[in-house]
Amino acid sequence: MIVKIKQSLKDAEHRHTAINAFLALIIRVLGAGMAFVFNIVIARQLGAEQSGYFFLGLALTMLLSGIARLGFDNTVLRFTSAGAEHGYTVKAILNFALKYVLPVAFIFTVITYAFAPWLAEIVFNKPELTDTLKLIAPAIIGLSIVFLVAMSLQARHKLVASIPCQNIAHLMLCGAAVVVFSAKSASDAALYLSLSLGVTSCFFYWLSIKNLNNTGVKPDPQQLWHSARPNWVIIIMSQAVQWSAPIIIGVFLIAEQVAFFSVAQRIAMLTSFILMAVNLVVAPKFSAFHAKGDDVGVRKTALFSVRLLVLSALPIVLFMLVFPDFLMSLFGNEFKQGAVILQILVLGQAVNVVTGSVGFLLMMSGHERDMRLVTLISGFGVLISVPIFTKLFGAVGAAAGTAFFISLQNLLAVYFVKKRLGFNTLIFWQKI
Repeated sequence: MIVKIKQSLKDAEHRHTAINAFLALIIRVLGAGMAFVFNIVIARQLGAEQSGYFFLGLALTMLLSGIARLGFDNTVLRFTSAGAEHGYTVKAILNFALKYVLPVAFIFTVITYAFAPWLAEIVFNKPELTDTLKLIAPAIIGLSIVFLVAMSLQARHKLVASIPCQNIAHLMLCGAAVVVFSAKSASDAALYLSLSLGVTSCFFYWLSIKNLNNTGVKPDPQQLWHSARPNWVIIIMSQAVQWSAPIIIGVFLIAEQVAFFSVAQRIAMLTSFILMAVNLVVAPKFSAFHAKGDDVGVRKTALFSVRLLVLSALPIVLFMLVFPDFLMSLFGNEFKQGAVILQILVLGQAVNVVTGSVGFLLMMSGHERDMRLVTLISGFGVLISVPIFTKLFGAVGAAAGTAFFISLQNLLAVYFVKKRLGFNTLIFWQKI
């Protein structure tokens, strides 16, 4: 494996991928570390019950923000990345997406705020959740902005700004506020998160456009919508796979179980931060290669990135599988109850890593509809199975259903990459 990587590094394009992936990985490590510390701060400061309310509100806002973005995440990434080939103006692409996303996000915010008492009492049977839902509702707008701005920055290879925009800045501000002002309730933390996202979304939007102008070709709106529509289904179902389980647990179980699952989920997702770091580099490359018709470049970059992933992620996966009690105890001794949940979720994330950047491969090469089918299968699978498994087996059942369909989603994407692009990312040792 190491010999193959050394041979691959003789290629200039692979060296560029490796160097940028390493840079992205360093920043991602900082981001993952910040998210990890943030979750520890929330869990230890608020306790299992109140942190459960907070994580439940956060899962709901993440899901609604994903819907509000109308599928423009990957559309902004794809068209901005291909801008050099087609002469598109970057600013116009970002502003076009925000013009439609912000009104939808605002409507979701108003609805969440207005119906917070009904959601808390009738849907979740947790009246204490009302204030948390009201105060975290504005985060839907902030999350929608930072995700789109981060995609635009990522497409322009501005990784030093893209990762903090999406994963670091608002968590750092919110975590600091929770500690400095000694937050004691989920509603306090929800307020600080909404305010933090307001500050960071404004700052990074200004940063992303300050040196841009409108010179260049404005992309055809029909092309943008043609890409966004299937992407919208992909985003909704991907968000459903990721965030529906805490919400479903919140409906059927007590707040502490939401906290145990949410903490285990966030630890497990650390296994995929290497994949996210590599995606930051290779996704724009896939789009650029596809725009030039360079299928060989797409294949070589994809297989090389999987080798990097397998080599770097395996030790993290093994550590999490062997020491789940230790990791969960960092959030408080009561969180040790979620050790089995963590092990199950890690296995699902491990499959996510070893399959490589198959989702971005399909979406950046114009095969959004294949990815849409994949996410529909996995999304509906989670929405059907997790409620059943949760009622039968509790949070452990929710973890099993989630892990299975995360694995299935990526394996189906591998199948479509083989069908459409002619190579199998699971056979990463094949000659590049």
